[in-house]
Amino acid sequence: MTAMVRRRRDGHVAFDLDVVHAGVVAEALEQTRAVLAEGEGAPSGPAATAGPPAPGGAGAGPSQEVDDEFEAIVSRLGGEAPVPDDPVLRRLLPDATLEDPEEAAEFRRLAGAGVRDAKVAAIDSVLEDLALLRRQDGGVVVAPDRAQAWLTALNDCRLALGTLLALGEDDDLHAELDAYEAELLAEAAAGDDDAEDADTDGSAAGTERALRAYRIAVYDFLSALLEMVVRAVDR
Repeated sequence: MTAMVRRRRDGHVAFDLDVVHAGVVAEALEQTRAVLAEGEGAPSGPAATAGPPAPGGAGAGPSQEVDDEFEAIVSRLGGEAPVPDDPVLRRLLPDATLEDPEEAAEFRRLAGAGVRDAKVAAIDSVLEDLALLRRQDGGVVVAPDRAQAWLTALNDCRLALGTLLALGEDDDLHAELDAYEAELLAEAAAGDDDAEDADTDGSAAGTERALRAYRIAVYDFLSALLEMVVRAVDR
């Protein structure tokens, strides 16, 4: 993954994501955009054009099964119109102050639309870059100011997914994924058909475990990609 983002000698930033990883990012960004749009009652963003497999590995090509799984992961991001206390929208559009509710409400009324529009514009900019990247099945090079849009969009997407995961400072995501994979291997070795069905039939507790594991994988990938962009921009 270290070669996915690099800064060129002319100051431009090159993104060399393959089609699969571009699909992961585009899908997550579109869902984050939908949250911001629905926060003001506007239509959501464009529909996804490809479903991503689990990021970070060799992975097969896009498939409906994986697309459906990712949609399930981020369904709350683009679901019902958020209420004022919606945790994801609050994370994306926090109050200017926690001490004076009236002042916070007034700031949100006056400046909230501008903040939201700036975030949506950043996401749209990155979606355009990703669409070009996926069409030509190769890298895309952006100017430094456009790379800033990647920073904003990826950070907001990561914050939204992290809120859904209810992550704490002491959470060890890699340890949680390792434990989940170890459980699957143990169940498979024991020939536990019921446990396998629980992870795949969409109705048992195992399904929630599988979805959380996939959420963590996507969050981990977005975090790594964001770090690469930060390093490239700051060089």
